[in-house]
Amino acid sequence: MSVNPTQDHDDHGTGQFKWDDKTAEWYAAEYGDHISNDLTIVNIGLAPDDLLLDIGCGTGTAARLAAEICTAGKVIGIDPTAAMIRIAREETDENYTNLKFMVGCAEKIPLADQSVTIATTINSLHHWEDYKKGLAEVVRVLRSDGSFIIVNDIVDGNTFGHGYGPLEKPVHIISILEQAEFIDISLEKYNKEGAGIYLIRSKKP
Repeated sequence: MSVNPTQDHDDHGTGQFKWDDKTAEWYAAEYGDHISNDLTIVNIGLAPDDLLLDIGCGTGTAARLAAEICTAGKVIGIDPTAAMIRIAREETDENYTNLKFMVGCAEKIPLADQSVTIATTINSLHHWEDYKKGLAEVVRVLRSDGSFIIVNDIVDGNTFGHGYGPLEKPVHIISILEQAEFIDISLEKYNKEGAGIYLIRSKKP
């Protein structure tokens, strides 16, 4: 999935994508149920008691899938676009009692220190305003030995399909995780129905 209605690729991680009600509705229609959500949740090894934070949750598809597994835990989805959170809530029925959606950004996660066991970001890292601040926030909210999962679609040329820059390829993501002192970093690939993802695992330093 290469999301690009209004995006300028020249400057990654500086809010170059203009999200509003119109683009949120467009995203929901085009990508809300993208296979990358299922591929991620199925392969990250969630436990029933996990406390999961999905950063840049969009319309909430991955968060809902996770909530079906984390039945003794909790799932929180955050997105800086209020329209995305509105859509996520509208598409989530009352049976998801362990799931909550909140307006929030990676650079200022609205959660307490050491409050989650796993954090995910699926096709959204390149939209963070400041990925260095975001990574520091991930460290803050993760519990000891907590996991951070970064997922992006596999695009031709083994890139993430978001143009040139520090977040262009898996090797670049691994590098910024190393610079932020994350540990146990690994790269995996998963495919289904002709689509594929890079899944990069790491642990809180």
